[in-house]
Amino acid sequence: MKNIKEGDTVQLLCEAKLESGELCYNNDAKDPLELVVGDGKFFPTVEEALHEMTEGETKVITLEAEDAFGPHIDDLVIKVPKSVFKTEVTLEIGSRIKIDVPTGKSFIGTIIAMDEQTLTLDMNHLLAGKRIIVKVTVISIIEPITKEE
Repeated sequence: MKNIKEGDTVQLLCEAKLESGELCYNNDAKDPLELVVGDGKFFPTVEEALHEMTEGETKVITLEAEDAFGPHIDDLVIKVPKSVFKTEVTLEIGSRIKIDVPTGKSFIGTIIAMDEQTLTLDMNHLLAGKRIIVKVTVISIIEPITKEE
């Protein structure tokens, strides 16, 4: 049986939950998560845990906030005048809104409070500051093709 090594392409079933059990992400065999181990395009802690796993094997990995979506940063909670938003936009607590800045970038924030003149927006990722429990099952391992010299 093949063990996963750095550079292998793997197809995974992946389920991510909060400690409360709330589901954050889930896929199935029709839509496997595919990644190259060691490319750094997935959570490094999960990629590291994949090493030496075999096809059909399942692991549960707990990601601390710092290893997942980062800590919740209080400085990313900001007050914004309501007047900067188009009047046709429905503004209510819990809504996610896009903010375009002059540099051409866009940011997404969640309305966490509001009064007559201002909105309080949390610009952190929705999962910032949260521990994530990830369950991965290896569906297949594809070793990299090595060129003969």
